[in-house]
Amino acid sequence: MPAKSLMRFKCVSKLWSSLISSPCFRDRFLTVPTRQRPHLFMCLQDVNDHSSSVTLSLVPDVNSHDTPSSSSSSFVVDLTIPRMRGGYICQNLRGFMCYDLWQKPRIFNPATRQLVTLPPAFNPNTTKGTVSYYFGHDPITDQYKVVCSVGVRLTDTQEVRSHHRVFVLKPGGGGSWRKAYRLPPPDFIPHIAARGGVCINGVIYYLGWTAADNCMLVSFHIRSHDFKMIQVPLAEELPPPAKMKNVCLVEYCGKVTVVDQTSLRDKGRLDLWAFEDAANKKWSSKTLVVKPSQLGFVRNIEFVVRGTSRNGKVFLIPTDLVSPFQILCYDLQSNDMIKMDIKGVPDHWFSKDKSTVEVMLMDHSETLMSLMNT
Repeated sequence: MPAKSLMRFKCVSKLWSSLISSPCFRDRFLTVPTRQRPHLFMCLQDVNDHSSSVTLSLVPDVNSHDTPSSSSSSFVVDLTIPRMRGGYICQNLRGFMCYDLWQKPRIFNPATRQLVTLPPAFNPNTTKGTVSYYFGHDPITDQYKVVCSVGVRLTDTQEVRSHHRVFVLKPGGGGSWRKAYRLPPPDFIPHIAARGGVCINGVIYYLGWTAADNCMLVSFHIRSHDFKMIQVPLAEELPPPAKMKNVCLVEYCGKVTVVDQTSLRDKGRLDLWAFEDAANKKWSSKTLVVKPSQLGFVRNIEFVVRGTSRNGKVFLIPTDLVSPFQILCYDLQSNDMIKMDIKGVPDHWFSKDKSTVEVMLMDHSETLMSLMNT
């Protein structure tokens, strides 16, 4: 049937409305296929001037001579996303680009150019501390929710305090914030949340740092609103600043995984900690060693993990933005790495103070749907 006919039936029949709105029907028949070629989005953020931050669309360079067996590939800036100006992508959720700007969470659909802006969870003028937003989707109820974490370290006592709120996204982008809990869970420890979370099977995960500089995995169950915290088994000899800089969270083989890149530059090693069993708080570890032929990729430049793809790859971004701009794409499953040349980045970004520029890369080569229709 034509789409208009389906929508007409949806208006007059509750049975049809239920059928058409079901995740199974929508995912099978109503998704819009994306281009077959890879499509990346790169965010350049000036921490001193958020209004100048930009999000760039990247596509393969058709004029390059890359081959499937080549250890490098070339991408070129296709266009600038005007509606994303000033934002910094913090999460990829089912193809939606999730970010916050001026402490307002925003969800952008790059396929339809649809932007949903939510109200801030706390008053930006009076809220002190680190404000972080995490986005999630429950596949059973087909419901989207946003978690806000505010953490602050008191300067006189070094005590850490944190507060959380939850936003239930309703059709059309409406909804409201409410407290995540009346009383903190029994194992809850106040923490400062790290930027960047993942959502797997209806559970939002992010990393939090306690007053004792312990790294904790924080989970939020979208349906039950249960908060849980699990100690991350990182090496104890790492100083706290190195932990915060070199540790991040990704989805790997369908599991939430902590990536520790502390030894990448010196030893060519990447340590992975996958969360296996929530009931028993069980972790499994895996160490990847860069191939000898590719050690030169990581020895001379300092990289940080800033972005992931759905097929088990992470993007390593150099801490210094220099021209020609090259990043690394590390396939965690095959333990293979390729260089990616990024062409067309505006020249003025290379003249900025290196300490003020942050880069994030995300793979959006997947199907996308309208958020308003969920």
